[in-house]
Amino acid sequence: MSKKVIVIRSSKIYESEPWGYKNQKKFCNLVLKVDCRLNPYELLKLAKSIERKLGRNKKFKWGPRTIDIDIIAYKNKILKRKELQLPHRFAHLRLFVVKPLCELGAKFTLRGEKLPEILGRLEGEESLKTC
Repeated sequence: MSKKVIVIRSSKIYESEPWGYKNQKKFCNLVLKVDCRLNPYELLKLAKSIERKLGRNKKFKWGPRTIDIDIIAYKNKILKRKELQLPHRFAHLRLFVVKPLCELGAKFTLRGEKLPEILGRLEGEESLKTC
């Protein structure tokens, strides 16, 4: 990454079933806590650049891909733009996002619900294993 984005901590890597389009291999997911000196749009531009460098070729929404970098939250910002929504609009539905966030000690809410509450609900519906 750049000196404007410094990784502070990383979660474990979790294996999950594909989300959205199901006819593809399982995914390995992790969450990074970063110190970021970019604004959210600059961070998104950097993420997309990294995806391209690592061979991402987006054929269709939620389809097979080599990498997918999402910005789940950025400080306490709330954005609802076509190119970027913060917090991520599907984060509260994805155990592979919520569990690593809790592991890193994230303290924010998603749609008015605290992360540990979301984790309890999602763990009742599915489970994750580490890669």
